[in-house]
Amino acid sequence: MENQEQQKQPKKLNNIWLGALAGVLMPLVFFMLYYLFRFGYMPFSTFINRLLETNTIIHVLSLAVFPNLGLFMLFVRGNRLRSGRGVLLATIIYAVVAFIVKLS
Repeated sequence: MENQEQQKQPKKLNNIWLGALAGVLMPLVFFMLYYLFRFGYMPFSTFINRLLETNTIIHVLSLAVFPNLGLFMLFVRGNRLRSGRGVLLATIIYAVVAFIVKLS
């Protein structure tokens, strides 16, 4: 009986907007980590210009979205499905933006 009551209680951090925020911020954090560890010797503006000149910015941003898979799994396994939906929403938005930029 006690176990059923615990399952019915809303979990903390189970919010679609929190998941969406985490899903938007996680790729940005990994993008910055990629810059710092791989190209930290050059200014950030030069790094961005190089990515734009070589048309690889979409590829790097697409790879930066992969950590969202781990975040999604963390929320799902923690029974925070609304937060998982938010991460999925943010990932889909990234994919749509990348697709639109790729076509232009």
